[in-house]
Amino acid sequence: MPVKNPIMADVPSFIWPMLTVGIKMIKEGQIPLWNPYILNGNPLLANFQSAPFSPTNVFYFFMNTVNAWSLQIIVQHLFAALFTYLLLRYWKVSKLGSVLGGVIYAFSGFNLIWSQWNGHTLSAAFIPLILYFEDKFLIEKNWKSGIIISLVIAFQIYSGYPQVTLYTALAMAILFLVRTIPNVKKNIKSVLTSVVMLSVFSLLGIGLSAPQWMPGAELLKSSQRVVEYHPFEWAFLPWSKVITFVASDYYGNHATKNYWGPQDYTSNTGFVGVIGFILALLSLGLFKKKNEVVICLTILAVSLLLAFPTPISIFLWKTGTLGLNAASAHRSLVLWNLSVALLAAFGYDSLGRGTKLKSKIISILIIFVMILGFGVYAYTDRARTVYGASILPIAIRNLVIPSGVLFLTSLVILIRPKLKFIFIGLSVIELFYFGWKFTPFFDKNLIFPKTPVLDFLMSQEKPFRVTGNKVIPMNMRMAYGLESPEGYDAVYPAWIAKILAALNDASSTAKFTRRYGFVDREDSRLLDLFNTKYFLAIKLDDRGSPDKEGKNLLPVFNNPKFKKVFEDKTVVVLENKNVLARAFMVYDWDVILDGNQQIDKLLDEKYPLSKKIILNEDVAGISRSPNPPPGKVSYEVYKENSSILNINTPESGILFVSDTFYPGWKAYLDGKETKIYRADFAFRAVVIPQGTHKVEFKYLPESFYTGLRVSAISLLFFITILGYTSLKYRKSHVKN
Repeated sequence: MPVKNPIMADVPSFIWPMLTVGIKMIKEGQIPLWNPYILNGNPLLANFQSAPFSPTNVFYFFMNTVNAWSLQIIVQHLFAALFTYLLLRYWKVSKLGSVLGGVIYAFSGFNLIWSQWNGHTLSAAFIPLILYFEDKFLIEKNWKSGIIISLVIAFQIYSGYPQVTLYTALAMAILFLVRTIPNVKKNIKSVLTSVVMLSVFSLLGIGLSAPQWMPGAELLKSSQRVVEYHPFEWAFLPWSKVITFVASDYYGNHATKNYWGPQDYTSNTGFVGVIGFILALLSLGLFKKKNEVVICLTILAVSLLLAFPTPISIFLWKTGTLGLNAASAHRSLVLWNLSVALLAAFGYDSLGRGTKLKSKIISILIIFVMILGFGVYAYTDRARTVYGASILPIAIRNLVIPSGVLFLTSLVILIRPKLKFIFIGLSVIELFYFGWKFTPFFDKNLIFPKTPVLDFLMSQEKPFRVTGNKVIPMNMRMAYGLESPEGYDAVYPAWIAKILAALNDASSTAKFTRRYGFVDREDSRLLDLFNTKYFLAIKLDDRGSPDKEGKNLLPVFNNPKFKKVFEDKTVVVLENKNVLARAFMVYDWDVILDGNQQIDKLLDEKYPLSKKIILNEDVAGISRSPNPPPGKVSYEVYKENSSILNINTPESGILFVSDTFYPGWKAYLDGKETKIYRADFAFRAVVIPQGTHKVEFKYLPESFYTGLRVSAISLLFFITILGYTSLKYRKSHVKN
């Protein structure tokens, strides 16, 4: 099917498969800890964006997956609007002004661009709610508001995008400072109490979410992300993108295949629309009158300092502070979106209440100069083309709607400010036009449909792995329960990234693969070791193009190790005749400490992969056997978090399993725990004595169970504080 928006590839190839695998495991009574479907096995819960405990996942237990997913996406925006409305009403903004602020934030750049990722926008929706309860606590000394902060912070972390939590902490700190600095000299004791209590409430929220972030922290420390720095040109927003704050499509749109700007459309998160921007500028006249405007402006300034390549943001990026060396700093524009939405609500209320004509004209002129200036820029750059077409008509055409909105808004502000209520409708049109073009909608039947090739693969005896990224993108096989040595993940074990890089380059000196752990050399002998049984290939015509009637394959598949076992239209399924079983017995091994030397051995065609393994340390109690007997290994149970193998071996040896070695995996030999060795650089091995045995592997990560204990203690504190505040309230209520 034609792809409407190619830069949303993360959604079907990353977010959907991971989330639905986690939900499936929960429904089966499993904790969604391990993902065996990509990268030879990878932690699942430890990846925040899998979000198996997101609060809106409750929908999956009452409706089918597609409907639940759609409802999750819709609810994110409703929450963002509602929570912004609550904050604005608490700040004494009118009902219509609060509605406008809620609409602008809910459908601004960050929230609409990242909407389909089903976690980014939900995390962002909780920011105004946290600020609402924080301010309520600071002003009213209401402890119930304080403990609700804990709960909302936990919800935000479980929602699946921790970077937003970092920005929330900044916003909370700014609100606290602006509210309390004037009172430091008057009542230092009250300020210190507020500091302590807000810290306690925040830590409680972090503690309640420990089962999510503690495994995440463990994975991050040993992942490829440690060496995968985010390039400077992608970390910060180019100054030229300021125009996208009011004209989102000035540089075109990937959905209409005419994008010509720097980075890609996902960095257009600063979009707030012409109406939001003008009304926010009008609110500046309230700077000395309202602390809330000072709060918003300070948050706005901090978000821009982080988003653009300023001395402060560059320093943070270089030092890795706040994790910005591996993240896109311009995601901080979520705070810009919120600040502008809140300021716009104040600006809306200020219209008709003595707003100076000078302020109105200046605000309108700022937007006009932005639009005119970038229109001139497009004209001077008229020689440039994208997809063979000049950029000039693209840029000019996409300035028409912002210019029209500017004209209508100016008329209302300057001539009939009493008609300001039409800004709500205009803002909806402006924001929805931006979102409607970018956001794809699909027929339910197209959501991971079955095909003959998939039916064939799913009917084969498991476990086995399959590759063929050129036919089915790597993570999409996850949705069908098909395992692969490939995978796309933001964080995964560094030794898998290293061995995949060595596979592709046929060299141990290759650098780590980045988040895209693809297979580029299908004839590598390492794929035999990885239990890669099936390969997907496209039939080609004489010119090397995909062709339904073609019979040629890529030259790599001329290798006699491949045998055609199935085909449908343009796709051929090849079986690897040299594949090694997922688990097998060996009776000889080498001990090599250096990782590169281990990989060199594995790449050596003379090294007998099926008869020897490489260990990081020697084993005691058994002797090597160069002429191994035929041991038998079979799976009795194979699940995501556990497996049981039956083994019959005529003499002592080592069980090798080509699943990723990772802390938290436990092995039990006939019911008693036994040591797991790291074998062949990235996999597992267990010593097996002579005879018939049962070996069980279980994934029981200490980080998760420690997180559960921390969460339980935090919950106990939470309940205690809640009980105390309720009792205190009842006593004061009885007295009154």
